[in-house]
Amino acid sequence: MLKSTVPAPQTSHLVPITIDMGRGATTIDDYVWIECRNEGGRLANRNVQQAVAAQRSLMVCLDEGDQRLAPLDFAETIINQLAGALDGVTAAELDRLMIVYWPQWSRGCWLPADSQRIRVAHRQIRDILATLYDRELARRVTIVYAGPVLDTARAVVMNDINVDGIMKNPFGNQHTENEVRK
Repeated sequence: MLKSTVPAPQTSHLVPITIDMGRGATTIDDYVWIECRNEGGRLANRNVQQAVAAQRSLMVCLDEGDQRLAPLDFAETIINQLAGALDGVTAAELDRLMIVYWPQWSRGCWLPADSQRIRVAHRQIRDILATLYDRELARRVTIVYAGPVLDTARAVVMNDINVDGIMKNPFGNQHTENEVRK
């Protein structure tokens, strides 16, 4: 069985990822993880193209940084990440792609408005995909959230039409998806 590949500097995190898809959990062991914000558009696109050519499952991680951005700033940041990473990727090749929204701010503390922020971010990501491709394809692409979610907010996030799942404890972080540092 092939192992997951995670570009530097996270090469030591070769672990299966479990995602709560609402209808049950799914575990993915064979994937390529690409962080758009850290890698930059050109490197992310090169890695996406290599994964697509190798017909590997692909997780494209989007990150707005450590600040909770307003919707317009978020859209500008994310469209640059997505457009750069997916340049030249055809609609047919997107079938092996999963978008992972994992903002740096989520690794700190949870605020009461964060469940709404996550839902709006997922809608904006889907809208950006519709702009880059088309609305039908944007609906088919899986978009998951990888940050922590409080138990009280989990159902609200999972019941949103644009949130396809919540990643469970990505890469063995020190907190689980339901724990938040105060």
